[in-house]
Amino acid sequence: MATIAIIDDNPEISESLKIALQQFLENFNSSLKVITQFPFMDVNKYFDFIEQDGICVLILDERLNNQSNDLNGPVDYKGNQLVTVIRERLKDFPIFSITTYSDDEDLLSKLSEFEYILPRDKFVEEGNNYVPIIIRAAHRFLESNINELSEFNKLTKEIAGGDSNPEKIKKLQALQLKLELPYTGFDDRKNWLDQYEIHIAELEQIKKELQNKIK
Repeated sequence: MATIAIIDDNPEISESLKIALQQFLENFNSSLKVITQFPFMDVNKYFDFIEQDGICVLILDERLNNQSNDLNGPVDYKGNQLVTVIRERLKDFPIFSITTYSDDEDLLSKLSEFEYILPRDKFVEEGNNYVPIIIRAAHRFLESNINELSEFNKLTKEIAGGDSNPEKIKKLQALQLKLELPYTGFDDRKNWLDQYEIHIAELEQIKKELQNKIK
């Protein structure tokens, strides 16, 4: 299921935001799921988290470095620093900031890297005005993945059929990198075709799962 993840080091606050967000989503008949996650000590873990847990939107608090839990923390970064790390690899991933510290200067300096920066109390009171933005961002991200998988499939079939257009090969390589799909090269065409046959069924399954998520 497509999931929105709230990243916060305060479990009481994150849970209350989760409940409010879930209610607003229900008001719009959205099937998006909401979870909370304590900040990871290693920021690189967010990429595995996004992939493995089906995350399609991140909501960050700004002060992620105040509290610890039984296993971790406090971490040594804030929301405005985390968004920069994620943007290095996921340029178009939907990231929102919903925080008590929405007027923080360092956070506001990263305004262009967020979909939206909102005061927490304003979101809780007026969420029906903002949740459609979150829903659209989630659907846009999921639909983009579907379109890119479709383009990858199309280019793969064309190149497998003998089309050696360098621009198509370059585009396919870029899609493989962005979608984190295996790349075996094109020098050994038989090996490459064998790999293509292995992965094509997996790609179709991924497309079906993404399509189900945005229904």
